[in-house]
Amino acid sequence: MVYVSPNVARQRRTPPLNTRLLLLALKAVSAAADALPRYPVGDRISRAAGVAWYASAPAARAAVQDNLRHVLGRQPSRVEILRVFQNGALNYWDTLTIPNFTAAQILDLVDLRGAEHIDRARDAGRGAICATAHLGSVSLSGQILPALGYPMTGLLEPLEPPELFEFFARHRRALGARMLPAGTPALRELLLALRRNEVLGLVTDRDVSGTGPIIPFFGAPTRFPDGAAALSVRTGAPILVAVALRTARGRFDAFIEPLPPLQGTGDAKRDVLQLTQAVAKRLEYYVGNHPEQWTVFQRRWPQAQPG
Repeated sequence: MVYVSPNVARQRRTPPLNTRLLLLALKAVSAAADALPRYPVGDRISRAAGVAWYASAPAARAAVQDNLRHVLGRQPSRVEILRVFQNGALNYWDTLTIPNFTAAQILDLVDLRGAEHIDRARDAGRGAICATAHLGSVSLSGQILPALGYPMTGLLEPLEPPELFEFFARHRRALGARMLPAGTPALRELLLALRRNEVLGLVTDRDVSGTGPIIPFFGAPTRFPDGAAALSVRTGAPILVAVALRTARGRFDAFIEPLPPLQGTGDAKRDVLQLTQAVAKRLEYYVGNHPEQWTVFQRRWPQAQPG
């Protein structure tokens, strides 16, 4: 954690009015949502919000349509596209409310399989890297291991203004997880976390930086982030695939599983590529079985050009 002296803190600029109003609105929505039953009331409100979102966001709608076309191997129906927006709205509800839950309340929502793989990885003393996707509930999946008492460090996409990033980071830190803005400066902290035998939580289905390798995903080439694989090759920490999928009545099935055994080549670059492909293949399995829960609202297969 970075210490900020009182003098420096006082020198920070006051957020602009629109940012302050947005933060007040988010806090008000969070408080109101927290006062309502998560299921069925929160579920119904979120699904209605998803319909409004679907109707008012043509660019995101086109992106989801293209993404589902790759996943399904055919043009998706309007209902299939709509369900992605409804699941996206449910994710926002989770983001605003789940951090107010106790550890016991979080665990009561989840049927978890595979926690023993975390223990096995940490027994080796090198930490563990959990690779996940924008699938099911990212907000909930980031709270499960802290609720079980595991030390965890995760990344969030940088948001502007910084006050907005801090709002969401604070929600993700509710049960003790440490959240860092994604980017090169976070690398040192991630390496130190693994050295402390912690668990890293990394969302690995979208290459925000645009620097990852181009590999097949659902049979078509696209860029894939290779940060998790690079950390694994550098430190020896194993990669585990982790997802939390929505089931019935506001509950979740969570899975943590190791990758199939891979034979190292001795060439770090080739090993990183091999691991990245293995992660993509396993995420492909989960996304393919639950496409309506894959909430990526940007085109995942733009014209991929080697870089």
